[in-house]
Amino acid sequence: MAEATSIARRVLDAFVTSGLITADQVAGVREAFPDEGAAGRELLGRGLVTERQLSGVLEGEMGIPRVDIESYAPDDEALELLPATIARWQNLLPLFEIEGMLTVAIGNPADVFVLDDVGLEIGLELEPVLAEALAVTAAIAQYYPADADADANAGADADASAESVDVGGDVDGQVVVDASVDFAEIVGEIEMSVGDFFEVADDAREVVDAPVDVTEVLGVQAAQAMEFSEAVAETLDSAQDEPAPLETVSPLTVEEVVSSQATAAIDLDVLAVADDHKVAALVAEVLDSAVARGASRIHLLPYKNDFYLVFRIGGRLEKISSAPLAMQSALVDGFKSYAKLGGVGPDEPALGRVHAEIGGKQLVLTVSSVPTVAGQRLVVSVAAARPDPRGFLELGMSEAEARALQAMAERGRGLLLIAAPVAGGRSSTYYALLSHAASAGKTVYSVESSVEYEIPAVAQVLVNPGSPVGAASYFAAGIRQDTDVLAIDSIQSVEDVHLAIEAAGMGKLVIATFAGADIVSAVRRMLDLGAEPVSLASALTLGVGQRVVRTICPNCASDEKNPLADMIPGAEKGMLTRKGAGCPDCGKSGFAGATGIFEVLPFTEPVRAQIARDVSRSELDAAARAAGMRPMIASGLSKVRDGMVSVDELDRVLRFRA
Repeated sequence: MAEATSIARRVLDAFVTSGLITADQVAGVREAFPDEGAAGRELLGRGLVTERQLSGVLEGEMGIPRVDIESYAPDDEALELLPATIARWQNLLPLFEIEGMLTVAIGNPADVFVLDDVGLEIGLELEPVLAEALAVTAAIAQYYPADADADANAGADADASAESVDVGGDVDGQVVVDASVDFAEIVGEIEMSVGDFFEVADDAREVVDAPVDVTEVLGVQAAQAMEFSEAVAETLDSAQDEPAPLETVSPLTVEEVVSSQATAAIDLDVLAVADDHKVAALVAEVLDSAVARGASRIHLLPYKNDFYLVFRIGGRLEKISSAPLAMQSALVDGFKSYAKLGGVGPDEPALGRVHAEIGGKQLVLTVSSVPTVAGQRLVVSVAAARPDPRGFLELGMSEAEARALQAMAERGRGLLLIAAPVAGGRSSTYYALLSHAASAGKTVYSVESSVEYEIPAVAQVLVNPGSPVGAASYFAAGIRQDTDVLAIDSIQSVEDVHLAIEAAGMGKLVIATFAGADIVSAVRRMLDLGAEPVSLASALTLGVGQRVVRTICPNCASDEKNPLADMIPGAEKGMLTRKGAGCPDCGKSGFAGATGIFEVLPFTEPVRAQIARDVSRSELDAAARAAGMRPMIASGLSKVRDGMVSVDELDRVLRFRA
C-alpha cells in the first residue's frame, strides 16, 4: 500500500525518476546501507546528490510544500505526539495530525531521511513540509520551553546520583527457553512466573541479574509489589491447566452501536447567514452524520484561513468539509450551547458532557473546546451510553493476556502502565481494568480528562481544563482517600509520574495510561521525562502496550497470497491470508469494525534492574523479551492467521515492512 511506503524510499525513487542518479547507483548504496534513510544520507555524503538538488526533488517531484512557519500555529495535540527531546534533537516541528498523518516542518532537506525512524519511535506516520531552518529552530524553542525540562532533569539526575544502583554485568550469551520449564528457574526470583504463560522467543537474550538484591535497594515499594507475585503466579499457573478456548468475539465498536450508512457531505456555507436556529439545525446534522458514519470523534480544526470538520472513524481521521475560519465561531458556540457550556467564553477552555439520543441510540457526548492562536479547537467524543465497558476478550486480548490483567486488577499492587499512541485504544483497556477491579469489590478512584464510560462503583473525577485545579492535584487528593485502586488517564508530566510512584509505594494498585509506541518506549520516555530510575523500577509491576487495527469485512472477505506476509516476523512462508474487497455493507472500504493487538510485560527483577540502571531502549527491549513478553507483532500475526486482519492493515499500523 502506498501509505505504508517509507518516506526515504519515495525520495530515493524520486532521485531516479528525476534523472539525478541511476537505479544502479541507488542499488549499490542500498547494498552497503540496507536502511533506506541511511542510504539517502550516504548519497548526500558522497556528493552524488546535493542538498539543493534534494530540496528541488522534494518540492518539484514529490510536491512537498514550503511553508512560512510564522503563519502556522502548531496544534497542541500535535506537540504532545512528538516528545520535546526528539523535536529538539532532530529539529522537527509538529504542526498538525489529520487523516492519520502527523505533518512536521523540517528546516534541513536532509532531515527527510530521519522521519521514518522518528515515526517508528513514536508510533505514527510522518509527512514533511519544508521551512526555513532558523524559523523551525526558533519555533521549537517557543513551543517546547527548555527551562522547565532542564530543571526537572537536573533534579532527577541529582536524585539518581544519590540513589544509583550498581547492577554491573554485561549482557551476553543466548538462552533458549523451553515453555515447559518453570520460567522462575531460568531468570531467578521474579515478579510473575510467566514462562509457561507467555511465549519466549528462541533468540531472547539472557539478562544478567543485579549482583545486589534489587528488592533491598529499592526498599518497601518493591517489597509491597513482590507480595502480589506469588498470588498472581498461582492464579496464572492454575489458569493454564485447562485453558478455555479463545473465543473470537467481535468487539463492540461504535460501528456496531450505530448505523454504518454514510450520508452526503455537510454544507458549512449556511454559517455565513446563520441565526441561532440554523446553527442548532447544523449541529444536529453534524451529530446525525457522525453517528451514521460510526465516528468516535468529531473535530473542528482551525488551520490558517480555514477550519475543517473531521470525523475519526475506525481509528483514522477523515475530512468531511471545510469553510472559512471566520464562520467557525458560530458552529463552536452551537456545540457549546448543546453541551450547556454557553457561558464559557472563546478565550477559556471548556469541557462538558451530555446524554443524547441520536439515530435511535442512547449516546454520551463529551465536548471539549480549547482556545489556540489559530482559533477555537473543538472535539466531540461520541460513545454509547452503556453501564459497562467492554471486557478484555472483547477488546481483542488473548486468553492469557486477559487473565493476567484480571489477576492484576483483583489482587495487584504497584504501577500498571498502559501505553499506546493517540487513537491506540489505551482508554478502552483503562476502563476495562477499572470495571473489573470494581466488580471484584475494590474501591476505585479515577482521574479523567474525558469520561467515556460511567461506572457507578468507581469514583470518577472529570478534570476541566479551564479549572485552576489540575489532574495532578485531584490525583494527589485521591491518594489520601481510602481507596484500593488509584487511576489516572493519562500521565502528562513528571509530577504525575512521581505521584503514581508515591501511590504505588503505599501498597495501592495504580492504573495509568501514557502515550508511547509500545511499553518499552513508554518506560524509556518516562525516564527521559525526568522519572527517577530506581523509584520507577520499584513501582512498575505490569505493562501493556497496544494498537488498534481495522478488521476485515466478513461479507466481502476473500483469500489471497500477499508477498508482504512473508515479511512478518515469525510468519511461515507462503501463508494464506484474507482481505476485504469492498462492498456496500462496509462502504467499499473492505473493513468492518476494529480490534486491538497487545503486548503484556511483567516487570520481573531482571527488567527492573535494567530500568534502575537507566539503560537504553534496545537493552530494555532485550530484557522485556527475556521476561516472556510477546511483542505486538506476534499478536498481530495471530489475527492475520485467524483471518481477522489483513496483512496490509497490520503493516500500516506496525510498519514491519523492510
